[in-house]
Amino acid sequence: MADLDEPIILAPYAPAWAALGQELAQQVSSVLRGMPVAVEHIGSTSVPGLDAKPVIDIQVGCQPVDASTAVERVKELGFEHLGESGVPGREYLRRRSGQPTNVHVVEKDGRLWNDSILFRDYLRTHPDAAARYARVKHSAAREASVLLAYSGLKASALTEIMNAARNGGHPR
Repeated sequence: MADLDEPIILAPYAPAWAALGQELAQQVSSVLRGMPVAVEHIGSTSVPGLDAKPVIDIQVGCQPVDASTAVERVKELGFEHLGESGVPGREYLRRRSGQPTNVHVVEKDGRLWNDSILFRDYLRTHPDAAARYARVKHSAAREASVLLAYSGLKASALTEIMNAARNGGHPR
């Protein structure tokens, strides 16, 4: 998974991320035209006010039988396919030219799809959780300068926030 590791730089929230996310979701949707898919802007850049790596995350939900076709079509937009990249059930693509973007192809209405949407929507409606997550992200970025170590340092906080989201906003 060394190919995944890249430098981590957090940026203050940029209001332009919402429009970029919408534009990129439309681009991805256009190459998937005719396929039964759903496309959503996810990740920290999709949460107003949340500091983030300035990388837009787009999630494509499809049936597992359509995943390889979706991956091939997204690659037409200049994305590099990195396989599951440590997340079973996800096909990960990234593009670092122009606006850095990740695309996650997952099963529509499967666990990965639902968790990403739940996490995004929870942070959008719970500013205290978003602020806590921002603090954790900044602390992780100070301790780790590359993606895999950074992700590992914030994993427990992410799990706690997901548990709260699953339990109607109440931590266990």
